[in-house]
Amino acid sequence: MKFNKKPSLFVKYYFIIGSVIIILFFVIYTNSLLVQVRKDLEVFPKIYAKFVEISTKEDIESDLLEIILTDVVQKIDFPIIVTNGNNQPKYWKNIEGIDLEGSSFSPNQLETTKLKPFISKFEAKNQYIALREPHTNKIISKIYYSESSTMKRLKFLPFFEIIIFFLFIAVGTFLIITLKKREKEHLWIGLAKETAHQFGTPITSLMGWVEVLKDKLKGSSDPVYKNATVQMEQDINRLNNVASRFGKVGSNIKLKQSRIDKIILETISYFKPRLPKKSSKIELLYNNEHSQTQIYCEPDLLKWALENLIKNAIDAMKGTSGKIEISTSKKSNYLYIFIKDEGVGISRKIQNSIYNTGMTTKKRGWGLGLSLARRVVEEFHEGKLYIEKSKIDQGTTFAIKLKIKDK
Repeated sequence: MKFNKKPSLFVKYYFIIGSVIIILFFVIYTNSLLVQVRKDLEVFPKIYAKFVEISTKEDIESDLLEIILTDVVQKIDFPIIVTNGNNQPKYWKNIEGIDLEGSSFSPNQLETTKLKPFISKFEAKNQYIALREPHTNKIISKIYYSESSTMKRLKFLPFFEIIIFFLFIAVGTFLIITLKKREKEHLWIGLAKETAHQFGTPITSLMGWVEVLKDKLKGSSDPVYKNATVQMEQDINRLNNVASRFGKVGSNIKLKQSRIDKIILETISYFKPRLPKKSSKIELLYNNEHSQTQIYCEPDLLKWALENLIKNAIDAMKGTSGKIEISTSKKSNYLYIFIKDEGVGISRKIQNSIYNTGMTTKKRGWGLGLSLARRVVEEFHEGKLYIEKSKIDQGTTFAIKLKIKDK
């Protein structure tokens, strides 16, 4: 219970604190943009105020340009071009690629040529203010302008907010999924270790009772009793082996060099006496082409993964006769083990979910087989377990990919 509360609290704090931080960030950021926008907008009222102030002077055009240059334009940070009555550029600022040297109102021919396209673009977008002489209504100057960096940032703010919002939700969702997965893994590891522990006491007791029976029947000539004790010992060893496997789950295991054909043959020899032989007959075949290939693995756990895949193949046959074929293949620095059955196949809809703990199509079972097999292959052996191919009513081929490497 203690473990379950911590991830839940972490996720809760993530969403609460994260939401507060994002809201505060956007409030502060938006407010700073609005302050800058106000400063930008103050430029044009100042120009009009100065224009009204000097409107009665004779040399209004010269005085106006001087005021714009000295009192107003020097303080702005957005692109601006000031022209005279003939629409010839006299002053500009923040125009990309064209630097204004000094405070001269007499740009050279090259600068004028470079400024013309900008003037045409601003005029097409109606981004200018025309200043007219009060008495004659004649245009004495035009002030062309473009968006400031502040306005551009403000324009993209909604998109920025949406991106931040979805990123926040995506990270939160990822955390929830990761924590849930980790919870499930811890639960599975805990269950495996507890199972191994619970097996210990009855196995030890059974071993003691078998020894008592053997001692009592030491002088008996009845082969039934002798065979019974042998079979009981084999089953106890099997239970002990299962307990050992569960105990290795979640532990730091040591890999050792082993021959892959020996691991597969020992797994097959365990299954062959247990295959259906009455209403249906299943053959378990092994195409042994890589008898000398050695890999670093934990043999007992790898056998466990193979056993689960073979059990899965037997269940897929659903009481019909057929073959289960195991084969190996080498490609580059990898060894592949293929387990092919002639069963019902797996539909595409559930192929990605068959490894989930609890996922089963059988009436009985916990749905741990394939989940356990993938864990053994991918987490303990850094390999890969996947469906090579599957067709409905034609069968399925599972593949185990293991790297052949030195330790």
